[in-house]
Amino acid sequence: MLLRSGALPASLHYLTERTVGPSLGADSIRAGVKAAAAGMIAVRLFMLIYYRGSGINADLALVLNLIILLGFMGYFGAVLTLPGIAGVILTVGMGVDSNVLIFERIREELRNGKAPAAAVDQGFDRAWTTILDTHVTTIVSAVILFFVGSGPVSGFGLTLIFGLLANLFTAVFVSRVIFDAVLSRKGRGEALSI
Repeated sequence: MLLRSGALPASLHYLTERTVGPSLGADSIRAGVKAAAAGMIAVRLFMLIYYRGSGINADLALVLNLIILLGFMGYFGAVLTLPGIAGVILTVGMGVDSNVLIFERIREELRNGKAPAAAVDQGFDRAWTTILDTHVTTIVSAVILFFVGSGPVSGFGLTLIFGLLANLFTAVFVSRVIFDAVLSRKGRGEALSI
């Protein structure tokens, strides 16, 4: 209409025309869920292979993280959309990052000759500030996305906030409890599988 109201005569020719229905969105969500599941399986296998027994610890923390995240979303009535799935995937990535930070600190302490219990204590203590820093800065960004964004962007921010809060709990506290339980069953001088 703007072209027709201007001084120059211009004609429009349709090259293509598309209609997008609800099935396209359903297909995208289905593909996103499949990609998230495949990524989760690959991450869990990597953690098991690379960190051996401690990989089981990380996998339990990741599964609990997802359960807590989905519980939060269910409680608040949040809908899992394609951006929400992206938030879940980012949460899993940050959960793995937290576990890798902790495990590498523990390995470093073990290489320095510390006993397994002392290495676990130092590993968690030294990784805590880095994990807290990364999570707080990302949560601040997600809060801004939630309040400033609209629709899908807001949903991504909400999913990310819930996921990161759950991740802080599982990566630091749940993982620590699992390590303490494993260490309490080990004999003095027995190596830690990490």
